[in-house]
Amino acid sequence: MTGGPLPAAAAGAVLVAGIGAWWVRRTFVTVTVRGYSMMPTLAPGTRVLMRRGTRGVRKGGIVVVACPEPDTAWRGKAPITGDLAATEWYIKRAVALAGDPFAGEPVPEGFLAVVGDNRHSDDSRRFGPCPMDQVLGSVVRTLG
Repeated sequence: MTGGPLPAAAAGAVLVAGIGAWWVRRTFVTVTVRGYSMMPTLAPGTRVLMRRGTRGVRKGGIVVVACPEPDTAWRGKAPITGDLAATEWYIKRAVALAGDPFAGEPVPEGFLAVVGDNRHSDDSRRFGPCPMDQVLGSVVRTLG
């Protein structure tokens, strides 16, 4: 057998596999939990699989959001780009979506309230609702 071109079916399979791998890497991210804000649910060092984007965000679900600024919270922050190295991240529980009550008033449209499972967490109780454009994605499951 010579080293000629791949048959069309094999070349198609390689192309499909490559596109599938690209889609998975673009859609899902593995995140390692640092800190204690989600204890006892998620301990430091726990790895989670996260789906990028806001489609999977639901009340009671766990989300990854950009860290707020100490003085201005999320006000004035540019929308995130999805570049994991571009910002610091929080992992929190989504407890209220737009229209749901939080801290005595409804969460505004385009926002959600996030809190850590640990009562000493820095979260929406301190910084207010988080804009949806600061959400990197939602946790799908824990890994090992």
